[in-house]
Amino acid sequence: MLVTFKNINMASRRKLKKTIQFIATEMITGVYFRCLMTRDFDVEKAESLVANITAIGKEFVSRASKPDGKNNPAFVKAYYRALFAQWQQKSGELISEINAI
Repeated sequence: MLVTFKNINMASRRKLKKTIQFIATEMITGVYFRCLMTRDFDVEKAESLVANITAIGKEFVSRASKPDGKNNPAFVKAYYRALFAQWQQKSGELISEINAI
């Protein structure tokens, strides 16, 4: 479910934001699907997980809008690489939480 760095063109902030939003939405859908398919699930845990996914998605979208060192292309490229790596790490953690429901 994780998207690799090679699939995203970092030159387009719009595409990066849309990808982050898409993945966050798919994770939320996964939480609700797990809840529908499982008879014994914790409603509060599912709701807190959905709220956490939403907050993390918004955080990364806002971070994608504000790169460090706008005038230096090397800094911008490094910023987006680090941002996307952190997003992949966080989304991996969230996916493991979804699987634990």
